[in-house]
Amino acid sequence: MPDNFDSFNSFHDWIFAGFCSDSRRSTAYLDLVSDNFEEHKTIIFTDVTRCLVTDYGVENIVYSLDILSDFDLPKFMAAREILDRSTPFGSGLPLKKIAVLTASFGGEAWIEYGTSRVMSKDNTKSLPD
Repeated sequence: MPDNFDSFNSFHDWIFAGFCSDSRRSTAYLDLVSDNFEEHKTIIFTDVTRCLVTDYGVENIVYSLDILSDFDLPKFMAAREILDRSTPFGSGLPLKKIAVLTASFGGEAWIEYGTSRVMSKDNTKSLPD
């Protein structure tokens, strides 16, 4: 069932559990699990133009997940510059929101997209040994 993204704040101390993208559908999926493993969310980004994931490892602790939509803010310009360096073909495209996942430890992500939604998953408590 879909959830309101704003209700999940920054996902501080959650686990960046996975990422995948589908270039044919211009979609990216970001999996997050709470630090107590009781909640599991997948954020689905659509109309994705570019994305970058760095330093992803076995353990990835989220510092924050920020949605940058004010195109004049220095944080937005810095995120756009990171995407321009990693994927220069998109530097002339119209401006879009950018999701920036920063890490306390491990993987970080930048996703340039049009819309998003958060999906909740059940049965997170019964993870395999």
